[in-house]
Amino acid sequence: MPRQQRTSIMWDENNRSLNGPFEPWHQEADTFDLEVVGEIPRELNGALYRTSSNPHVRPPHPNRYHWFDGDGMIYGVFLRDGRAHASSRWVRTAAFKVEEENGKAVYGSILNGGVPVDFSLNPPLKNPANTHVTLFDDRLLVFTEVDLPHELHPTTLETRGQYDYHGDVSGPVTAHWKTDPRNGDMLFYGVSGSTLTWYHANSHGKLLDSHQFDMGVACFLHDFIVTEDYAVFMITPTLFTGPEDLMAGKPTVVWDPETSNGTRFAVLDRHSGAVTFIDGDGAYSGTHFYNAYQEGSSIVIDGHRTDRWGWLSEESAAIEPGQDCNEWFDSMIAKPWRWVIDLSSQRLTRDYQTSDVVGEFPRINDEYALREHRFGYYATTQGTDRWLTDGLAKHDYRGDLTTTIPNAELVSPSEPVFVRRDNATSEDDGWMMSLWWNPFTRLSEMLIHDALHFDAEPVARIKLNQRVPMGFHGNWIDGAAIEAAVSSQTV
Repeated sequence: MPRQQRTSIMWDENNRSLNGPFEPWHQEADTFDLEVVGEIPRELNGALYRTSSNPHVRPPHPNRYHWFDGDGMIYGVFLRDGRAHASSRWVRTAAFKVEEENGKAVYGSILNGGVPVDFSLNPPLKNPANTHVTLFDDRLLVFTEVDLPHELHPTTLETRGQYDYHGDVSGPVTAHWKTDPRNGDMLFYGVSGSTLTWYHANSHGKLLDSHQFDMGVACFLHDFIVTEDYAVFMITPTLFTGPEDLMAGKPTVVWDPETSNGTRFAVLDRHSGAVTFIDGDGAYSGTHFYNAYQEGSSIVIDGHRTDRWGWLSEESAAIEPGQDCNEWFDSMIAKPWRWVIDLSSQRLTRDYQTSDVVGEFPRINDEYALREHRFGYYATTQGTDRWLTDGLAKHDYRGDLTTTIPNAELVSPSEPVFVRRDNATSEDDGWMMSLWWNPFTRLSEMLIHDALHFDAEPVARIKLNQRVPMGFHGNWIDGAAIEAAVSSQTV
């Protein structure tokens, strides 16, 4: 089947989040026998599921549109016997249907405002369902911070409704749950105002434990880290401004170190529920985290750090009509970072940059979650001020060495996903999967690299017949798990 190009959707040529690799793509599709350059490893039987941020109608104010606002379209690239096919479907949330029925956008930007909240709408706020996706409890689930996850069929990707952990969870949950590799349990949390609720569910979705505490401020808390005994939350100066601004259609997130008293770590004892607050020695924000592990009385945390996340209060109040509302976000730099917390002294004892290669979307071999890892993988942002990412990186924490895959013909790689090789003999023995944008065809390609030989040419380059607008996160799911999930839903 020849690769197709679609007519460009040009809503605002100055808003990066609506152009290039971010440009919307509105066609749902199933495409088979995709063109492959190289050879897909035969042992790879399963699917790479990816989210995208993809507005299905023109935003009310395109200059205020933020990348986080786009509607979720889910992509599955299915591999079997060296062949590939791909499917894409909208996540048909309640808000998606409201806009579909109205024939236009009725919700503003949750970060940048632009449209006052209309409480006559059901729902009054939009759940974009665009952030993360995984298979859990024999269900394909799509997450975002503001609500419960949505359930999709694992192969058709059709939306089936929302998932509430068998009635045990009613509030919003994070898009950055963690999975305990020993048993498949899900470790996650939800935030409402300044209240954080910690959850632990078994692999069948049954809630086993829950604790709640007050963070002291209503901050934007996107990701966290967890060890065998602790969950750690970074409380940052990225604060929600309050319901008045939301209802008035004003920006709702500001950078306010004075109100937050800088950055703090909230360390939750997973067994007792006790919380210890530890000063972070400054004002900064963690964007995403690789992993954390215990080392004696210390917790070692690896992630990425930025010096500021959000409008300054005075900037937010001075936004003019037609102004570029994403300037602060587009210029943000996230650096690989390590924090070490000593629980005995309740102090941050080490705090330093781990690599000069800046970037975002960190991942590890998930088999090493909650315990010491050696390698981290991420998308680089070395020289791309237009399209966000420009290559991939592998960092060796023991050897203090960063290896990179620069862009060439392809640019703007997605978050890399590590897939363990059958009978692996080392932590980095596996495959690295990512989606890249081809600026010449304006379509996407999936690249598979050998993680052991990270900077070598990809072993396979799968040419998709569509563009996957730049999204956030995804996961590889083994074919046997997908088949079991489908079977469980037909019984």
